Amino acid sequence: MGQIVEVFRELKSKGKKAFIIYLTFGFPTIKFTEKIILSLQNTSVDIIEIGVPFSDPLADGPILQEAAQIALKRGANTDILFKNIKSIKSKIKTPLVIMTYYNPVFCYGVDRFLRMACESGISGIMVVDLPIEEAAGFTHKCRELDLDTVFFITPQTTKERAKKIVKASRGFVYYISVTGITGPRDLSFKPIRKDINYIKRLKDIPVCVGFGIHNKHQVINLLKVSDGFIVGSAFARFIKNNYKKRDFSKRIRSFVRGIYV
Repeated sequence: MGQIVEVFRELKSKGKKAFIIYLTFGFPTIKFTEKIILSLQNTSVDIIEIGVPFSDPLADGPILQEAAQIALKRGANTDILFKNIKSIKSKIKTPLVIMTYYNPVFCYGVDRFLRMACESGISGIMVVDLPIEEAAGFTHKCRELDLDTVFFITPQTTKERAKKIVKASRGFVYYISVTGITGPRDLSFKPIRKDINYIKRLKDIPVCVGFGIHNKHQVINLLKVSDGFIVGSAFARFIKNNYKKRDFSKRIRSFVRGIYV
């Protein structure tokens, strides 16, 4: 059983939901990513997603696109990501999940990528653009290394396809709340509730909501039906505006409390 499954089990026993936060590796700098990860451990964040910077992030809005471009200019790549995460492995108690597009995985070598993820202490992998119809081999390799596989369901996913996605998922299912790209926006809660209720009838697995989330009001409504939520673009914007401040770690704690205690 993976570490992510254990996190959700413990949260459920305490009557809590999961706060998942996303950051782009190498943004604002490679070294500063380490500080961000370690600072987040002193907050109520339960899982940290680390994005592999990619030159053509089709699902990302302007905020995360900018973060990826800055990271790439700083020299961030898959090798350096694994090297840095492995170097702080002993200091990390919060589960880490890699979010990536398939191109960096393919170019690095699937077996090598997953092996390095495992050696670095990564708990799970999510590949944004890997179709479920082509994911069987990838999922099998992850299972052999005890890496959780998180797949995505969108408002446009058919019921038949959702069944396949849920079956292949371990750790949690990532429900994309909106049609389109990442970035803070208003959410329509009624269709989200309907879709999540359907997903939960398919399998006993946590469902977490991402895309668009940036305030406590949204979180309160989402947690009435979901098992957790993901904040990405709003956190990247916070990093951009605050990383040069001396009290950055204190500001991270304030940011997290402002979203969900």
